[in-house]
Amino acid sequence: MQMSKKTKGDLLVENTGKLVSTTVREISPTGIKLEYNSQDQTKGRYKANGVSTTTVWLKTDGTAEWETKGIETTNEGDFIATWGKGTGKNTSPTTQSWEGEVNFMTQSKKLSWLNNAKGWVEGSGNQVTGESHGKIFEQK
Repeated sequence: MQMSKKTKGDLLVENTGKLVSTTVREISPTGIKLEYNSQDQTKGRYKANGVSTTTVWLKTDGTAEWETKGIETTNEGDFIATWGKGTGKNTSPTTQSWEGEVNFMTQSKKLSWLNNAKGWVEGSGNQVTGESHGKIFEQK
């Protein structure tokens, strides 16, 4: 589902990731299904380190669909589960951009506001360096 820029709210967090592993899950005439595992750092309204697994369906027309699941832990020991999905496209032979929705879940009283938050992520990645960067905005 595409979201209008008018409904994008305040910046919640910025996320940087470093690719740890890639697994080819499927090859077909319509595209390739890959699974990326990464180590992530999140900064903004909360600060945490975590890991995530993102499944990407790279289509032959240069577009993609993705789903992600992750866990994050703050320095104070608060645990946050994240998941989301969206779309992407190639911006060069080795770089991509993506956007989509992100959800949060936590037992932390301090971060309980995340349980009602829905995020909108916009990001980019580089397959050569294995690095990614995304910004998650509050979705209004």
